[in-house]
Amino acid sequence: MRTKTLVVVLVLAVAGAVFLWWRETGGEGGLGCYTAPVTAGILPDTGAVQAVGCDEPHDYEAIAILTEAGAEERCREEAESFLGGPWEQSRTIYGLLRDKDPVRGRLLCAVAETAGTGGRPVGSTRSMKDGMRGDRRLAITCLVTDTGTGTDGDEEEQEYLFGECTQSHAAEFVGTVAPGDDTDADCREVAAAYLGLPDLRQRADLRVAWLSRENELCLVTEVPDPAGRHDTLRGSVQGLGGGPLPR
Repeated sequence: MRTKTLVVVLVLAVAGAVFLWWRETGGEGGLGCYTAPVTAGILPDTGAVQAVGCDEPHDYEAIAILTEAGAEERCREEAESFLGGPWEQSRTIYGLLRDKDPVRGRLLCAVAETAGTGGRPVGSTRSMKDGMRGDRRLAITCLVTDTGTGTDGDEEEQEYLFGECTQSHAAEFVGTVAPGDDTDADCREVAAAYLGLPDLRQRADLRVAWLSRENELCLVTEVPDPAGRHDTLRGSVQGLGGGPLPR
């Protein structure tokens, strides 16, 4: 009886330790969360990051501990597994954080939800785990033109902010193509299929653009009006065919 009691006590002790580790390292999400100064498109110098609880506002969520060899490629694979879908179609960036703790000294793969194509973290109080599954809350859908200063300080540079198709937007993600010699033609073909048309040239009011990640993310956008405006769509163009633009 004494042996059984000891086993039960040990099991409970281990379970308690596991629970504390689970809570302190991000619960059902990753391996802990961090805040850092605003950066554009890259993860920051790790000397600037600060560990915080994942239920507090945070920029980065650590999802794997890696070794140096092949860390970048491995981190992309970990990001896609963690998100539950293609990283390049998500509103996130991934990269490496080096833990400065002199005892642990870990290389951490981390992900960050971003505001738009400039890569600025938006901060979150929830895990990004499975953000590309189910309702795909982290998927790129429609994009809003940002008329503010670009990521390098250039007033003329323009980026897209991630938005919803129900709000006024400038572009809609329609599919991906592999990098090649004629991205324009390839994206027009993808866009035509998305709209339900044999050829996008049947629409004089729409054109294609694209974002370069590991593949090219094809976008459909309005042809600018005489004033240069091309951000008046309010609704998805999927299956639109030859119908009127959703405004």
